[in-house]
Parts: sequence; C-alpha cells; structure tokens
Amino acid sequence: MQVRAFFAVDLKDKDIKKKITDIQSALTLPDTRIAFVVPENLHFTMKFLGDLEENIIPEIQTAAEKIKFNSFELDLNGLGCLPNFSYINAIYVGVTKGFTELSAVASKIEELSGQFNFRKEKRPFRAHLTIGRVKRIRDKNPLINKLKENEKTEFGKIIVNSFKLKKSVRTPQGPIYTDLFEVKSTD
Repeated sequence: MQVRAFFAVDLKDKDIKKKITDIQSALTLPDTRIAFVVPENLHFTMKFLGDLEENIIPEIQTAAEKIKFNSFELDLNGLGCLPNFSYINAIYVGVTKGFTELSAVASKIEELSGQFNFRKEKRPFRAHLTIGRVKRIRDKNPLINKLKENEKTEFGKIIVNSFKLKKSVRTPQGPIYTDLFEVKSTD
C-alpha cells in the first residue's frame, strides 16, 4: 500500500501558534480566499517524498536514525510570500537565526532520500513555515500591504530537537497528518 509522506519539523509552541492565528485573521481580506494552515498542522517541510510504499518505511527510519545533529534554536520572524509579490501562491513566516542548522539537517535528509531514489530537489532549501495558500485574489495590493506591515514581526523562538516522517491524507476539510516516526537530536 502507498502512503503520501514528507519529512518535517513540527511547530509545537502554543504562544507562536496563537500569534500565527492572529496574523491569519488579519490576512482575511475581502475578495481574497486563503486556505490557512490549522495550528495543529504547522510545520517546516524538510523534504516532500510523495507517494511511497508503506513497506519501506522501516528502512527509511533506519537510515534516518543515522542522521546526527545537535538541537538548535530557530527565530521565527517576518511574513513573506512565495514565489514573489507578482504572483502570491503561499504565505509564510520566515526564519532568521538557525537557518544554517535547519538547512544542514535538510541536506542530510536530501542525501538519505537519494538512497531510496526519491526525486532530488532542484531548488535550494528555503526554511519557511507556510501559514496559508492563496486560492483566489482579486486585488493583491491589500494583501501585499499586510505582508509588508508584518515583514519584521517577531513570532518567537523554538528549539529544534527532532524531525519526523509524516503521512499526509488529503480530505475535503484539509490534510490530516500522522507521525510515522521521529528522529531526535543527539544531545
């Protein structure tokens, strides 16, 4: 049986989640439809694997557990959008401190995924926490203004001490994520 899976670092901090839901409310604008990520699903995607055979998950776990890293701090600051202001597809919270460490873990996960013949990522890793996907927008200027107003908003700090392989099941109400396994830092 196949499962849709990805590696991620979860956002667990309740205070940061509250700040994000407040921002999401502020981004609810007329003539704009944004599918906001619900608080329990907020995460940093480290590597999207796509569909994989369920029977290879134990092998992936064994390989993932060989990834060694020390826990580190991430500062979550500012709002941005992907790919750019001309065409807004996703809205995210950015990362300042800890970007290098998160990128190093992502690079190790990328190497691991190559061992299992998952598609190599063409773009460089870009640490961001997606908080919404733009589905429809009539006039993007009000949204751009809100994003620019929050370019320097400080959301807080988290400690990254693990990453997970997560299963994703699409539903009409949004995705449901289930943890398949967790790899903890060495410290």
